[in-house]
Amino acid sequence: MRDSALISLIVTGVGEIEIAQMEKPAVGSQDVLIQVSACGICGTDRHIFHGTYPAALPVSIGHEFAGVVAEVGSDVTKVAFGDLVTVNPNIWCGRCTPCMEGVPHLCTNMKAKGVDLNGGLSSYCVVPESLIYRIAPGTDPVHASLSEPVSCVLHGVDRLEVKAGYTAAVFGGGFIGQIMAQILRLQGASDVMVVEPQEHKRKVAEQAGFKTIDPIRERDKVEALRDLDVTVDCAGAGNVLMQCVQSVKRGGNVLLFAAYPQGKSLPIDPYEIFRKELRIIGSFTYPDTQLRAVRLIESGKLQLDPLITVIRLEQVKELLEGKLDHCVIKGVVKFS
Repeated sequence: MRDSALISLIVTGVGEIEIAQMEKPAVGSQDVLIQVSACGICGTDRHIFHGTYPAALPVSIGHEFAGVVAEVGSDVTKVAFGDLVTVNPNIWCGRCTPCMEGVPHLCTNMKAKGVDLNGGLSSYCVVPESLIYRIAPGTDPVHASLSEPVSCVLHGVDRLEVKAGYTAAVFGGGFIGQIMAQILRLQGASDVMVVEPQEHKRKVAEQAGFKTIDPIRERDKVEALRDLDVTVDCAGAGNVLMQCVQSVKRGGNVLLFAAYPQGKSLPIDPYEIFRKELRIIGSFTYPDTQLRAVRLIESGKLQLDPLITVIRLEQVKELLEGKLDHCVIKGVVKFS
């Protein structure tokens, strides 16, 4: 009989998942053993499942997680048994050129929990102390688990250089797009629009106070978008990136935030970029924004609950297969 307190969800191959018994991981002198409370399911997890994002299979996926400190190594001083913590899943080498130049999130030797190493869709996970962030007692661990994607969005908004009074359009109303819109507004953008084809996602955005456009039924409204200060591709589909280019003003900024599948090519009109002197900005994970993300989550300034659906570990495969997309914006597994 399987011990439900010691289980792990493992992607064993492309399109293949197994929920297996796990052994409690050993803890090194500088490590922290986390008893996982909650783990979010990300688009990257879906790409790993479908074989369109490189990962070291078999691996226990899940890089958005929070939990309680169950054990600490002999040299650990930052956290103690019982602390509620969240995690930066990225382990940098500290020796390559990006690391030495102060951009460690671009590390050429980076390993990530839930991608290259076993991650948070497990009862327990070992993480180096350097990647641990304490979060206030009493914080909902489901909210705490989302500090990683919030950190990514903060890094993207930093690179976008949003100023108070800016106008913006976010293409894609999934979890990342909704958080992007909220943070753009917190950053001072005066008018933020969400372009999203799925009705349930538009409704959530509208309830949060955002204007929305259905790009299928209201294509004319998308084509009429012009002279926005910034646009963001959080969709990673179709011709969205070109729509972002067409919608932004001369001298504007376009943020390519969506994780397109590796090797995918997109049509784009270089003349538009040249003539309008646009900046097309990439954003990959984050180097230094997680403390701010933790503070935002603790403050309650982000509207998270309308975006979250708590699911069982057994439902993860359905979510990764897209079978729950009609009703779930952000699936989070909550461990008992």
